[in-house]
Amino acid sequence: MAGRRPGKTPWRVSHTGPAETESGVANSGILFIAKQVQHLGAPAPESLEDWLRKAAEVVARQAYRDGTEQEQLRRVSTPPPIQLRFTAAPCDLVAQQANIVGTGLGEAVPQQLELAGRLDAIEDVYRRTSGRLVILGERGSGKSVVAQRLALMLLDSRRPEQDPVPIVFRLHDWDPDTALRDFLVASLAQAYNMDATGPGGVRLAEALVDEGWILPVLDGFDEISPGLYKDALKELSETSMPLVITSTTDAYARTVRGSRTLARAAVIVLTPLTPDDLRLYLPRTAQTESSATHWASLFAARSEANDGLVANPVEQALSTPLMVGLARSIYSDGGQNPEILFDTRQFPTSSAVENHLLDRFVPAVYERRGAWRTENAMRWLGYLAQRPGRRDIAWWDLADAVPKAQRSLAFAVPAALLGAVTGWLTFGTSGGTAGVAALLLLLGTLTGRSRSPVPARMALRVSGRARHVLTQLAVGPIGGLAVALIGHPMVQEWGWLSLALAGGTASGLGGLLSGLARLKDPDAEVRPLRREVGLAMVGGSAGGLAVGSVCLLARLPAPTGSYRVWVSLGFAIGLAFALGAALLAPTRLDTVVTPQALLWSNRRYALFQTVTVGTAYGLVPGVLTDPVAGLVCGPAVGIAFGVGAHSWGRWLIVVRFWLPLTGKLPWRVRAFLDDAHQRGVLRQAGAVYAFRHGRIQDNLAARYTADRANRLWPDASTAAALRPSDV
Repeated sequence: MAGRRPGKTPWRVSHTGPAETESGVANSGILFIAKQVQHLGAPAPESLEDWLRKAAEVVARQAYRDGTEQEQLRRVSTPPPIQLRFTAAPCDLVAQQANIVGTGLGEAVPQQLELAGRLDAIEDVYRRTSGRLVILGERGSGKSVVAQRLALMLLDSRRPEQDPVPIVFRLHDWDPDTALRDFLVASLAQAYNMDATGPGGVRLAEALVDEGWILPVLDGFDEISPGLYKDALKELSETSMPLVITSTTDAYARTVRGSRTLARAAVIVLTPLTPDDLRLYLPRTAQTESSATHWASLFAARSEANDGLVANPVEQALSTPLMVGLARSIYSDGGQNPEILFDTRQFPTSSAVENHLLDRFVPAVYERRGAWRTENAMRWLGYLAQRPGRRDIAWWDLADAVPKAQRSLAFAVPAALLGAVTGWLTFGTSGGTAGVAALLLLLGTLTGRSRSPVPARMALRVSGRARHVLTQLAVGPIGGLAVALIGHPMVQEWGWLSLALAGGTASGLGGLLSGLARLKDPDAEVRPLRREVGLAMVGGSAGGLAVGSVCLLARLPAPTGSYRVWVSLGFAIGLAFALGAALLAPTRLDTVVTPQALLWSNRRYALFQTVTVGTAYGLVPGVLTDPVAGLVCGPAVGIAFGVGAHSWGRWLIVVRFWLPLTGKLPWRVRAFLDDAHQRGVLRQAGAVYAFRHGRIQDNLAARYTADRANRLWPDASTAAALRPSDV
C-alpha cells in the first residue's frame, strides 16, 4: 500500500438510511470533526487536493482516537494484546496468486505469499497483498480485534498527506443494492458530520472516498442478511478500492463456494489460542503481583501434571479470545480466585468450563457500563432466551410467545376503550356506548388469539409490478360490489347484522380472485388459497358486523328501492382494500437489512391502510346515517384494522406495552436490543437478532426459569418514558 489508491467512479449518493462506523453514530469525535472541517473552509478550485489532504489528516486523528477507545472498551491494549495467530485460508477460498499480487499477463507468478503470522505482524501481511484482505474465524475468535489492530497499525505508520485513512465500518446495516461507495459516503457523512462542500458543490465525504483517501475496514460480512451474501460479495468484487473484510469462516465459505471468491483478495484464518498464549497473557491481566503468580502457578501445575502433552479442560476451553476475555472479567478484574477453573472434579470437561464462563458473561458486560441495571438486563434477556423453540429474536414474533389469554387481554382493553369512546361520540347514549364497546371488545379478543402475520411492506413503484397492481385494483372493487349486491337483499330480509354474513361471503370471493391472480404472478408473495380466502372472509365478516352494528344502534330502517347508493359504497370499500393489496410487496426476510428497517416499512404500510380503510368505512355510516357517525366510526375502524391486521400493531400493543407492563421487557425495547447487540450479547443477521452463542441463551433461559420474578411492575428506574422513535 505504497500510496493512495483510487476509489470507485463517482456516483450519486443513494443511501439515506442509518449507517455507522465502528465507533458508532454517537461518536465522541463528531463535534471535533465538524469544527475542524469548518475551519478548513470551502477551498478555491485549485486547492481541492490540499483541502482533501488536510481533511484526511483531521479524520485520521479522530479515527485513531476512536480505534484506541474501542480497544480500551474491549480491554485489548492493557496488558499488551494477546498474540492471536492466523494462517493462509484454503485455496478454494482465495483468489489466484497472480491476481492477489497484481502480476501482469505473461509475467512470472511469484512464490506463494507468506500469510501466516501473529497479531503484531498483521500490518506486514497486509502490505504483501494487493491491498485487499479477508480475515476469517469462528465466532469469538477475535476477528474484530485483528481488524481494529490493523487499522491502528496502519494509522501509526501512515505517511501524512499521502496514505489513505483506514476506518472501521460495521456492515450489519449495508444493503448491497446500495453501491459500496455510496454506503461509505453516507457512513462518513453521518458518523463524522461531514457537511462541508467544495468546488462545484462536492461533499467532503464524497471527495474523500472518490479520491482514495479512505481505506474501508469492513467488519461483519456475516451480519448481512444471508440472502444478500452473494450480492454483497459481487459488489465488493466489482469495486477497485483496497479494503479489509472480516467474516465468520462458515458464512464466507458458503458464499464463495456457491459463486466466486473476492477478487484480488488474500484470505487468512484465525487459529485457536495455545496453552503458551494463555500462560503468557492471563498472568499479565491480574491486578496484583500475587494474583499474577497465582495464575502462573496454576498453569505450571497443570503443565507438570500432564507433561504438556494433552491440553487440560481449561486450556481447551480458553482457545478463543471470547472465553479468555470472560475468564479475565470474572477472575482477574473481579478479584475471584481462578483456582476453581482448574478443579477437574467440578469442571471435568472443556464444555463445563465454557458453560461456567458463559453463565457469568452477561453480568460481566453489564456491570462495566451502561444505562441498564444488571439484574434487570438479566431478567429481560432471560425472558427472550426462554421462549420455547425460538433461537432468533424477531420483533414480529415476540408477541406470539405471550400466552393467548394475555394477548387477548392486551388487545381487548384498548379495543373496548376505543369502542366506548366511539359509541359515546356517535350515539351519546349508554346503550350505544356499551354496544360499540362490546363489539370492539370481541374483535380485540379474537385478534389477540390469532398469530402475528409476516410483516408486510409497501412498494410505491409500479415499474415491473404493473400486472399485479392492475389485477388487485380490479379484484378489490369486484369484492366491494359483491358485498353491495348480496348485502342489500339480506339486510331487507334479516336485518343489519346479516351484513356480517354478506361481508364474509363477498370478501371470500374477492380473496379467491386475489389468490388466483397471485398464483399467476411470478413476483408476488403467494399464500395458500385456503388461507387467502379464510383471512378475507374473517376480515369481511368483521367489517360487515361493524357497519351493521352501527346502523342497528342508530335504528336505521332496512334499505328499500335502488341499489345505487349501496353499489357506490361497496365500490369505495373495495377500492380501499384494493389499494392496500396493489401496493403490497413481497417480504423476503432473508434480504431485509436491519430489524428496524422492516419495522418502519411495516409501520408505513399499516398507517397507509389505517387511512384508506378508515376513509372508506367512514363513508358508509356517514351516508347511511349522518356525517358525524362517519367522522367518528371511520377512524375507529381504520385504527382497529391498522393495528389488528399488521405485525406493527402486535409490536405496539404486546411488545411495547404489555410485556414492559408485566416486567418481561423494558419500555424501550428496541434501544435495549440495539444496546445488547453493541455489547456483544446479541448478534444481528438481517431482520433478526440472535444470542451470540447458543450456550449463552441456554444459560440465561435456565436462570430465568429458576428465578422468575412474580412481580407485576418493573423497577421504576427502568420504566423510562415512551419515545416515538421506539414505536
